Amino acid sequence: MLQTSPRVAPPSGTGTSSEDGSGSGVRQALDVMAQSAACYTGLLRMMRSPRWKRLLRANTEPLREAQLLETPVRERLAQGDGGTSRLLRQRKRLEVLARKRLSHFTRRGEASLGEVLGRLETLLSEPRPQPPRGDEPVLLEGRQGLRNLLSWPGTWVFALLALTNRYGLERFGRPAPMLFAGGALVLYYYLRCTGRFWLTAKRLMWQPRFGEPVQVSLASLGAQGISALPAWGEVRVEGERAFTVRHAGRAGLLASLLDLHRQSPFAGEVDGTPRVHEVSVLPAWRALESARSAKQAEPGVAVLRPGYAAFLPAGRSADVFRGLTGPGGRKPEADVTVELLVEHMRLLSEPEFDVRMRQVVLASGGELWHADEVRPGPAADSGRVRLGARGVGMELLADAAQAEATDRIVRRWAA
Repeated sequence: MLQTSPRVAPPSGTGTSSEDGSGSGVRQALDVMAQSAACYTGLLRMMRSPRWKRLLRANTEPLREAQLLETPVRERLAQGDGGTSRLLRQRKRLEVLARKRLSHFTRRGEASLGEVLGRLETLLSEPRPQPPRGDEPVLLEGRQGLRNLLSWPGTWVFALLALTNRYGLERFGRPAPMLFAGGALVLYYYLRCTGRFWLTAKRLMWQPRFGEPVQVSLASLGAQGISALPAWGEVRVEGERAFTVRHAGRAGLLASLLDLHRQSPFAGEVDGTPRVHEVSVLPAWRALESARSAKQAEPGVAVLRPGYAAFLPAGRSADVFRGLTGPGGRKPEADVTVELLVEHMRLLSEPEFDVRMRQVVLASGGELWHADEVRPGPAADSGRVRLGARGVGMELLADAAQAEATDRIVRRWAA
């Protein structure tokens, strides 16, 4: 039987060290490939699950590991050695799926797979948003109702099918399938298409009936980041997050207030609490002082401040809105009234309120009189008070809720 002699280690300084270096490089490359393949396989399995958000929230380590492997994997793929085709296919599948999952949160695309995975890790690590508490005033909130069910396109499709199959129901007398389909449709609408929203000065939060809550900061919304379908009760927002407020009601008003508060002078300057208190807002009518015909009077809103009195025409709410948002602002819906816009202007500081009031008066063709030139006219019937200046008169409708503020402001005019 032949015996082999023991292998002797080569002396140091011979050419075998370079062979060991190249061998260790090969082993290192193989380790990277094996580690990457295992990481990609596990991450793909988690992302393909219907519960992918819950799985990744519970364990974000695969996302972090895939990010750390990005540099050596790209170097390995750039060399183009054999055995990388399978890893390349895995990486492409992972990139496609990761971008698809990221689109559930935001429409802003990332440049590379590493940035996509990092963005997913950041978003999934954030705590879930909570509804506003008492220290965060709510500007607007809404929830689903019967009106939204009637405006849902699925309801109209079902009604059309029911009408077209009425002859079959009358002939065969089997309404049970149609009733079952109608009940299933209402249940689907209730669970999947309804919810509740809260709008504050900083954020919009949407809580669907079935699913996790989402929110977006108003500062992240751009000019094209708000789209609305008021007839269907839907508002789509795209900022740092992207989601749709579905069938919650008051969609047109919500879209207008989002556009109002996402930009100056409201963005970052208000907290939802009124800061202008020395003001009285009353229904009013404008007419020439020489005219006594009620038909010539123009309805509007009177804004009384210690230094001036202003009149804003009721039919020029769109001009008042654009006076606040700029000429590029969206056209507000019909439920955005002048009174509502003045109430939101009260969230500004007093100097800013006065500056913006002068702007909206000019934009809407209203009137503004300084306190020293306003003179009271003869009292009108029905509890109205008449003021006038420069040949133009304004009749104010007395309001019990505003009586104290009105008296205090008028006394300061007289002083």
